[in-house]
Amino acid sequence: MQDLVRSYSANAPLFEKFIVTTLGKVSLKKFDVQLAQRLFKTFPSLELIYKCDEGFVQNSPNIYADREDHREIGADRGYLVNETALEKGYYVSEPYISSATGVLCVTVVYAVGDGYLFLDFRVRKLLERFDLIEKNDVFKRINRTSYAVIGGGLLFFGVFVVLYGFYTFGGYLVGAEPLSMDTVFKPIIALTLGLAVYDLGKTIFEQEVLPRTQRLSDAFNAKTLLNFSVSIIIALLIEALLVVFKIAIHDYKDLPYASTLIAALAFLLLVFAIFIYLVRKSEKAPGDIREDG
Repeated sequence: MQDLVRSYSANAPLFEKFIVTTLGKVSLKKFDVQLAQRLFKTFPSLELIYKCDEGFVQNSPNIYADREDHREIGADRGYLVNETALEKGYYVSEPYISSATGVLCVTVVYAVGDGYLFLDFRVRKLLERFDLIEKNDVFKRINRTSYAVIGGGLLFFGVFVVLYGFYTFGGYLVGAEPLSMDTVFKPIIALTLGLAVYDLGKTIFEQEVLPRTQRLSDAFNAKTLLNFSVSIIIALLIEALLVVFKIAIHDYKDLPYASTLIAALAFLLLVFAIFIYLVRKSEKAPGDIREDG
């Protein structure tokens, strides 16, 4: 989404000139459904249109391309307007997430005889209109479906591994197998790995499958990798501890193998610590995207 904002901001004068020039060619004296439908045909990127009086109080329904919503009549839209900038007869807002549609849009406020027209344009559609971003709807659907299958599989197997851990430990408790060191450590390892896999699947669903209207940034999210790495490292540490105990009980000659495993884990922890340090050092406060109606 931040990429969309940056692309729009870099070309804002072009969009503003295109919209305002086109509106100037349309007769806006009488606002009705016919005018709204004509504007929708003129602007494929137009998503919502309504009219306000001179005090910026909405006096028409929200008109979409295929429906009307009368619930917002009487709402105060003054917070969307910069009255100083409106002195030139129109005002174009900064990009924001619309509470009415849940997508990134800009609002164009255009002065008419007895009030103002408010037109919400989808930023992505505007960018596609001028070939500033590629439109790959089919590929996006295939990509989202693929992520849904993969993410769903990870969620399923994450839950399965967790249930398997409880199942094996339950088998030990009822005496199906004799109690040993494995009876404690193996279920813990299963639960830890199950948690890591489930968390990875959940993140894939949130980032790639579910609608992105509540997502404020497309920047790299290190939290997912951190959580997954922590779970894997904990599982490996538990396994290394189990190996040390087994060797200590049975044969000390194999202790160098356990030492090698522990040394490798120590190196992995060092690399992980450096990664966390670099991530935190490079973190920058993302630009705020406000949410309005």
